[in-house]
Amino acid sequence: MRLDSLLPFALAATAAAQHVVTYDPAPAGTGMFFETQILSPIVAGVLPPDPGYMIATPLPAVVGANAPAGDATYDGLRNRIWHTNGLILTSQSSPNFALGGAPGPTFPIAGAVLAITGGPICGMALNPVANILYVASGGGIVVGITPVPGTPIVVPPFVLPFLPAPLSGMDYDSVTNTLFVCDTNGLVFNCTLGGVLVAPPIGPMAMPGIAGDVCIDKTTQLNAFGLRAIYVCAGPAMRDVSTPAAPVRPNGGIAPTGLAFIGRAASQPGPSGTCGGITPTYMTTSPMTTGNAGFGLWVRNLPPATFVIFAVDWVFNPAGLPIFGGSLLHLIPGSASLVTFGAITNAAGEAVLPINLIGVPPGTGPLFTQVVWQCAAHPTGLAITEMQSIQVTGH
Repeated sequence: MRLDSLLPFALAATAAAQHVVTYDPAPAGTGMFFETQILSPIVAGVLPPDPGYMIATPLPAVVGANAPAGDATYDGLRNRIWHTNGLILTSQSSPNFALGGAPGPTFPIAGAVLAITGGPICGMALNPVANILYVASGGGIVVGITPVPGTPIVVPPFVLPFLPAPLSGMDYDSVTNTLFVCDTNGLVFNCTLGGVLVAPPIGPMAMPGIAGDVCIDKTTQLNAFGLRAIYVCAGPAMRDVSTPAAPVRPNGGIAPTGLAFIGRAASQPGPSGTCGGITPTYMTTSPMTTGNAGFGLWVRNLPPATFVIFAVDWVFNPAGLPIFGGSLLHLIPGSASLVTFGAITNAAGEAVLPINLIGVPPGTGPLFTQVVWQCAAHPTGLAITEMQSIQVTGH
């Protein structure tokens, strides 16, 4: 299936960011990653972070940097969370996708790179298509490297002369091919890959504590002020600094040094409802990133050889109807844009609806989806999963 087959039914999208992942290394932090669902059209208000998962390769703390050393950045094509303590690089996958694998190799950042930046890395941002990792110390000197052992330099250094305080975080945006940078006060700057400002600074964030990192909503959707959401974290809190009076949200950590946007589907709080003692899990195989040919909708934890129906639409009913077993039906029967696809679960009780995202632009969506499955325990003989919201993201 291709999403562009549904584009004639597209409505104006109003969703904002889906998830961010917080890097909270020990000893100051918990030694864990936390993923938090941010704004979506299917859940109003502030949600708590999901339960965290361990940092697979803990890195020793670095002291003496001129800003909080360390950062994290996300590769949405390969599902890799790159993280550093300022001197060493490594990566691991988010466990919330089928696409994953073992933790990546751990290797030092070359001394030649650190000599250029002037100290330990405090901000880094990955362009996954070009496989360029932009790194910078608190002094605001940026250089592009390839994230492999030896960290060869592939983009000459450039300076960020506009920083009034030490750099503490950085993010790459493929939609504009620019960097977003924050300083320790939480002031956010958008600049070219040569260090030239392209917009006035945003912020500061009006949160106590030193800012740890910044990330931009890569779905491209705009808030009421005509801006994309930009999240900055400080201690256990984060907020969208592009939206005046935006709520301060928990990020799951204690002293995070990294924050990254992650293209994970938004869902209603809690798991799917249970029918006949069976509780399926509905998620995606990999991130919702443009260019991802391996993306798909993925239902799990059902009996083998169960008939399922993937239902996808551009509209939904927020209230829901108790028609089937399990969860409420939020999709609208008879909707002109509703499409369905049948499948049979395999021996592991799983079924996948592949959706090729090559050529599908960032911002496509949001689409709303549920899976109907056979459940003899319900009078209708059917049950349904919770609803997911998917929206294609940039890198």
